[in-house]
Amino acid sequence: MKNLGYFTIIAAIATFGFGCAHHRDVRPAADGIHKVLLSVEDKDEGYRNAMSQAEDYCEQYKKRPVIVNEGSKYQGNVDESTYQTGKTASKVAQAAGGAIWAMGGQTESTVGGIAGLGGSVARGALGNGYRYELNFRCQ
Repeated sequence: MKNLGYFTIIAAIATFGFGCAHHRDVRPAADGIHKVLLSVEDKDEGYRNAMSQAEDYCEQYKKRPVIVNEGSKYQGNVDESTYQTGKTASKVAQAAGGAIWAMGGQTESTVGGIAGLGGSVARGALGNGYRYELNFRCQ
């Protein structure tokens, strides 16, 4: 029963404590064209994250974001094709390793854990390869 009380407190903090502004990357501008700059793993993630922040920012003024322009640029340390192949391979290793770890016997679990960890390390080493920029105004 005591654990239920701790769980309730943690859930309340997570729900209400982080209920503040979710637009930490928005750079407001005096001319009304605001900017979101992000470093992300892929272009789609950049758009989703930036639009979510733009929507949250404009919501405080009871308005909606209108995109002025947007774009992404690859900024990784290896060529873009190698980066994308590495990201895909690392995600596969993480997923397969996790499945083997969860469903296998003792030996398989060890191998699965190592594969999953290797995928995580590779994914982390590749980092965020794209810089995404969204310029918007609230209307």
